[in-house]
Amino acid sequence: MPQDDTLFLKSKVNILSFIEEAQLRQITPDIEHRTYAKGQVILLRGEVSNDFYIIKKGKVSVTLKGAKGAPSIWELSIGEFFGEISMLENTAVNASIKAVEDDTEVLTIPHSSFQKLLEMQPILKQALLEKIASRKAS
Repeated sequence: MPQDDTLFLKSKVNILSFIEEAQLRQITPDIEHRTYAKGQVILLRGEVSNDFYIIKKGKVSVTLKGAKGAPSIWELSIGEFFGEISMLENTAVNASIKAVEDDTEVLTIPHSSFQKLLEMQPILKQALLEKIASRKAS
């Protein structure tokens, strides 16, 4: 399975596509696979998590409390990720994430493994910070 994960990360996850396969192979044995049913909560706003999550199959909804109290909701699909804000800023999760489809598969890269990637590829942190700024602006 680690080889499959390496290929998936390299070909389907834009933010990781520039990382060398050999570097990705160093962390793929640590990846956890979880499958969720439609409506099942993956992360709850306020929860503490420092891991990095990638959608391998299906879709998730992201519900963020808006500035005026009204929720902002959007969907993420295959190859998209979440958890980067709480991981990099060392804060509680600021959105609730739920599976939109049955059999939604999410890969979890543990914090320590993701830190290895950041050390090998410092430019990755800059790319994530830009993504965070973009998400906070929308």
